[in-house]
Amino acid sequence: MLELWQQRRYREFIAMLPDYAVKCNGEGGMADTIMLFAALGWDSFDGQAEQLCDYFPSSGSGQVNVEFHVGG
Repeated sequence: MLELWQQRRYREFIAMLPDYAVKCNGEGGMADTIMLFAALGWDSFDGQAEQLCDYFPSSGSGQVNVEFHVGG
């Protein structure tokens, strides 16, 4: 997932999101990620995703902080 974001392959990620949410035990059915991409323009978003820290274990499926840059 993170590699897809770093390579700006958002359309590919969004296409696999329903399977990812089920097979990878996405926290809350990946609802937060779905809302994020909906706000960014869904699969038309083409900005940079900057990973701010290493992926770290957490309750549920783990976490990572990523900043999505939007044009202006």
